[in-house]
Amino acid sequence: MDRKGRQEKDVLVGLAETLATSGISKLLLHAWERRYGIEPAVRSPTGRRFYTHEQVERLRLLKSCTDGGHRIGSLVALSNEALSRLECELVGRQALAEIIDAIQSMDSDRLQALLQARAETEAPEHFIRVTVLPLMREIGSMWVAGQISIAAEHMTTAYIKRVLGGLFDRCPMPSPDAPRLVATTPEKEDHDIGALVVSLLARLRGWNALFLGAGLPASEIADAAHRRQVACVCLSALVGRVGFLQLHLQTLRSSLSPDIDIWIGGAAYSNLPPIAGVSFMSDMDVFLEALTSAAPALQKDK
Repeated sequence: MDRKGRQEKDVLVGLAETLATSGISKLLLHAWERRYGIEPAVRSPTGRRFYTHEQVERLRLLKSCTDGGHRIGSLVALSNEALSRLECELVGRQALAEIIDAIQSMDSDRLQALLQARAETEAPEHFIRVTVLPLMREIGSMWVAGQISIAAEHMTTAYIKRVLGGLFDRCPMPSPDAPRLVATTPEKEDHDIGALVVSLLARLRGWNALFLGAGLPASEIADAAHRRQVACVCLSALVGRVGFLQLHLQTLRSSLSPDIDIWIGGAAYSNLPPIAGVSFMSDMDVFLEALTSAAPALQKDK
């Protein structure tokens, strides 16, 4: 091994430490090498393997996410950052057991205390990502399966909205030139936590965001958007027929100024055909990227 190789080796991690830190077996590591091209950074002339610290962390994340039920084949293309987010979601989901127990027993005091404790110890975006969104998905699935009552679902929604509202109230005031948006749900859609989450995330990213509540006709949304002089209207929907949602969006689009964007998100919108001037946000990360990308251009135009 030449001098450069020796210098690299000094900052690299050997096989034994790599296996111990990542938690994977030698047999599994070799299998991933063969099937997915997960190779060491350096191989010595004698065949010894050496890995960068980034590679070791990647192996640990892959192991953690596969242990959480994800297939390795669906993970290998993801970045370390994406794997880390996925791991956070898995950890958060596993930690929801105590909250779900409080919901099933209709223990409102314990539910409020558990949610508030998480909101106060976690960063707001982390709280949304690992607690609020996974919990609402789990509660929705449990309600469909008959494992919780409508009353329990309503109680959970009310307390989550209370906590999110508190986080929103504690956000710094937006700057006078901050881009503006409004968030709501279409008519007949009462599930407005998604719209509230959107408003909070936007405010945390410096936007002047206004949450309008649930179930607004297209004409009311357009009126609020124009009065507010917004750059974007955000809609969230979990239920609803495709035809109705499509007509609502088309009506809204024709009622808004061309320079006002429409961003939609939620399960009900996922099967809609494309509509000009309407962008579908498939998940939280896509929405956050849209906020980040749009803000500089909007502020520059002012």
